[in-house]
Amino acid sequence: MRALIATYAWLLARLPEVFARANAALLGEVLWLLRRRVVRGNLRAAFPARDEAGVRRIGKLSCRRAAEMGLFSIVSPRLTAAEVRARVTVAPSLLTGPARVTADVGGTVLFVPHFTLMEMMTAVTLAAPELGARPWVTLYRPLNQPAADAWVKQARERFGMKLASRREGFGRVMRNVREGGISCVLFDQTTVSGSRLMFLGRPAAVTDLPGLIAQRHKAATRVFWAERTGFWRCELRTAALSASDAVGLTREANAWLEARLRSTDEACADWLWAHDRWKHGQADWIKDLGA
Repeated sequence: MRALIATYAWLLARLPEVFARANAALLGEVLWLLRRRVVRGNLRAAFPARDEAGVRRIGKLSCRRAAEMGLFSIVSPRLTAAEVRARVTVAPSLLTGPARVTADVGGTVLFVPHFTLMEMMTAVTLAAPELGARPWVTLYRPLNQPAADAWVKQARERFGMKLASRREGFGRVMRNVREGGISCVLFDQTTVSGSRLMFLGRPAAVTDLPGLIAQRHKAATRVFWAERTGFWRCELRTAALSASDAVGLTREANAWLEARLRSTDEACADWLWAHDRWKHGQADWIKDLGA
């Protein structure tokens, strides 16, 4: 399996970019065929005023971009540091102002939304070396295929980001914040635990984990995301959060994401609609956030 992944990665890295674009388009169509019921259902419920053509267009584009993200996970180890650096830029907000993530702000929790070029966020300290003065740790879910998981983990840790597996608990992520580092946590994935929160007009099961970590250690909090600027190209951005407690931070981060998805079709298509975030929102066991 590793040899197959390595060969495919070499082809993606060394053939003209049109090859990678064509692969992303093809794999996006496959994902659309497999998940179109979920994607369509989510978009129709979130945006009831959209016509079917608009739902289909955004849904298919989202699937294509999800494939683009997956391909970057494969090709990344075969790109030189200079090639990655040319594709990832850092917005001024990371370095100055109220949303900065420089060492002077102390322990920091980054709320990461599942946008389609999030894999490129692991190059943040390559794009801005001054941000590598303190450790970065991100919580992740290991892949079920060992060879694929090892390949992706190597790619994500290549530029200094350290991964902490969900299977090993959250101690490493919390310890990193306590010691003044930066910890990244996805806050908008499907979850079978957590609390109920209205999101885009429907109850969703949401995690309050990043908020709890921040509350416990009185950490700085930011939304941290990769804004797509082209194929395998992005600008890394941050937005400051103002709440100080777990419930308030969870509400604020999700409100930010909801506003973002409603802002433009481009932003809407950049989220992974193939994930059914609302699946557990009406379960009998789930309680309202803050209840």
